[in-house]
Amino acid sequence: MELRKFLALLSLSLLAVLMVAAWFFPLDEDFRVENPFWNGAMSASKTGTILPLNSLDGLAGLPRNAGLLLVPYMDFTTGELDALAGFIEKGGTLLLADDYGYGNRVLEHLGLSARFSGKALLDPLANYRNKWFPRIFNFRSDSLAAGTSGLVLNHATYLESVTPDETVARSSLFSFADLNGIGEWEAGEPTGPLPVVSRHNLGQGGIILLADPSIVINSMEGMEDNRDFIQNVAATVSAFYIDQSHLPPSNLHQTKSLLASLRNIMVTPLGTLGLVMAALAITLAPIWYERRQDDISG
Repeated sequence: MELRKFLALLSLSLLAVLMVAAWFFPLDEDFRVENPFWNGAMSASKTGTILPLNSLDGLAGLPRNAGLLLVPYMDFTTGELDALAGFIEKGGTLLLADDYGYGNRVLEHLGLSARFSGKALLDPLANYRNKWFPRIFNFRSDSLAAGTSGLVLNHATYLESVTPDETVARSSLFSFADLNGIGEWEAGEPTGPLPVVSRHNLGQGGIILLADPSIVINSMEGMEDNRDFIQNVAATVSAFYIDQSHLPPSNLHQTKSLLASLRNIMVTPLGTLGLVMAALAITLAPIWYERRQDDISG
């Protein structure tokens, strides 16, 4: 019986340690400002360039000339798409940074003809280390490109149905669209220069399209002039936010959310009572079990 008690206490202790570790371990999700690792956006948030926005419901409370970085790796509800449209039309600036996500859902709802192709942009010559990291040097005169001589993209795509007047940056002459996914150019595949950044007016605001969201992550934002480009966008708005509600949640994030919900329940009177009762039940269960075994034996 003593062994049974010891094992029960050991299990509860291990569970408590795991819960504490999960609560305090940093989030490791792509683009989150709380993430200090290579794929997070903590570096940009520490400079005050990007602030977190945890739900598009918060758009209504932002200043009229605020900016929003949207990395759409999860789909949208109609209400969220309407909120984005209202945000822009009232003077907001949306930086829609996508490669293989749901960016075209937003563009379709906004009535724009521009699209993210969803196909890989490769550059076998003008690149950083390999063709999957194309370097961008071809800019037109625009405040977004001020002081920017080059960007480095990471597994990017390119833009379609964008006019020359809307285009801010294009890939090099040596780049191509990898339509069939084999990593080599074949006849019929589009070649550079291909649009990767564009600007569009909508209502009182505007939308900027960027064919690769990776330039804001910790491992990329310091490359070439990636940081300068993001800061140029931020300089045109009163405050610059990143929507974190359409980033793919990790198991750690889901665990933290569950623990936060449990914490919120426990601080209520009913939750505290339930916790006390559960503790009593766990404490008294071995005694009850021992007495029951004695009754059976007797």
